[in-house]
Amino acid sequence: MQNSIFLTNLNIHESWNSFLTDEIIDLIKSIESSIQIESATPKKELVLRFLEMDLHAIPVVILGQDPYPQEGVATGRSFEVNGLNSWFDKFRNVSLKNILRSIYKAYTAEELKYSEILKKLNEGDRLPMEGDFKVLPPNQLFRYWWEKENVLLLNTAFTCEIGNPNSHTKIWSKFTQKVLSHLADNNKKAVWFLWGNNAQKIVADIQIENKIETSHPMMCYQRDNDILFGKINPFTETKNKVDWLGLNK
Repeated sequence: MQNSIFLTNLNIHESWNSFLTDEIIDLIKSIESSIQIESATPKKELVLRFLEMDLHAIPVVILGQDPYPQEGVATGRSFEVNGLNSWFDKFRNVSLKNILRSIYKAYTAEELKYSEILKKLNEGDRLPMEGDFKVLPPNQLFRYWWEKENVLLLNTAFTCEIGNPNSHTKIWSKFTQKVLSHLADNNKKAVWFLWGNNAQKIVADIQIENKIETSHPMMCYQRDNDILFGKINPFTETKNKVDWLGLNK
């Protein structure tokens, strides 16, 4: 692993040892030589942080597509937004709002607009106008899922050029397929959240035993496969496996 920029300083979990063959390490080094790391996001120490997780203990895999291209926003965990400290902060990320709406429905059976959920939301220092729905703020919730619940939040491209989304997708594609195949082969109990066409296509040739396919959380349109209005709510289906609210700290 010497001379690999992305692997340096990682506390790699032993469950990944069989994956990190000389071939894979050489592939990582080849990827590193193909990109300008100084102008890429996320930070180099966050790119392959998933290797620190216990592969065999992952209950849910959530596939994202590409790191957020804005400087300092991507964290190496799919869908997490660095710098967003409260659900009450003003932000435009529709996917994140619909994820919270879907989680709210999983625990209350209600379909509410995001603004309506905020009236019921208790973040500790914010008293709800009505009701008392408790969930960790976004800057804590994704870290809780990852560190406490072992949920794998994985982008299918691990970096991109700052300001240029999808710029490294092809560079990572071979490595991504090997990671996803290894995951599916070595943790057959994990439930995969495949949100949208990109996630579903990228695993089309991989045998996954447990998967929930819905539309991407960016879009909620009253369809059967919708993450909010559809027949299957992924958070409802897995709340016996994962504390999606982050309350069991």
